[in-house]
Amino acid sequence: MNNIEKLLNAIKEQATKYLIESGEFAPYATYVRANGNLTNISAYSESTNSKEMYDILLAGAYDDLKDEDIRVYAIAQDGRYQGKDVLVVDLILSPESRFQQIYPYTKDGENVKFGEMI
Repeated sequence: MNNIEKLLNAIKEQATKYLIESGEFAPYATYVRANGNLTNISAYSESTNSKEMYDILLAGAYDDLKDEDIRVYAIAQDGRYQGKDVLVVDLILSPESRFQQIYPYTKDGENVKFGEMI
């Protein structure tokens, strides 16, 4: 399993926990170090504004990626796309290299199922 796969699995696992506990989630981040270790990051906003939290995490990503030991950083957000609930993942390799992946999901009681990337 490569770093991106490991990171996406961790993001989906955390999203599942949040969705089961609260039915939604605020933006959060995770990054992978060269040794494969994962670090989870959250942001705080008194207004609980998701955009503000995302911006805090993005600024942190750029700072953290200055550490050459960090391979890839991801920010996860809960969203809607074409009428579907989705997990939006921004993969950040550097300030110039960002990719977005969107995964629809369904929640049925204690189960969350992620679909193929759209």
